Amino acid sequence: MGKSRSIVSILVMLVVSLASCTNRGVVYDEFVSIDKTTWDKDSLAVFRATVPDTTTAYDVELQVRNDNSYPYANLWLFVDVIDAAGHTRRDTVECILANPDGSWRGAGWGSLYTVRCPYMMNVRFQSEGACTFRLTHGMRAETLGGVTDIGLIISKHKTEER
Repeated sequence: MGKSRSIVSILVMLVVSLASCTNRGVVYDEFVSIDKTTWDKDSLAVFRATVPDTTTAYDVELQVRNDNSYPYANLWLFVDVIDAAGHTRRDTVECILANPDGSWRGAGWGSLYTVRCPYMMNVRFQSEGACTFRLTHGMRAETLGGVTDIGLIISKHKTEER
């Protein structure tokens, strides 16, 4: 009973400390869960963000959350970006998930690890308003196991934060 109260107290303190942290400059931060135990090559993770203005420089980062069952050291992603004016851009991004020694990169909790992958850094969007990001994996395997969530963060570029 005493041990479970200690664990609950630690979790409450962790939640309170995380809630008190401010992410100044973050304009969008979302995750999409991979619904199945495997991520099909045809399955899209879709993010709809609002770009506040075209004069500010932003950093766009992808996030990959994987567990110990992910069989590779990296993850290739195809990223389609459709801005408010309808301009489309397609990129291929490699996210490195493991170190050369096989240990997982990023922040971990239990058997889950989250890695942030730089995508577009210090970029100004051509038009403000709704912007859609569509991601799918670009690995050779038709289905991938071990990827639990895909995320997208858009924040003001460090020199733009005030």
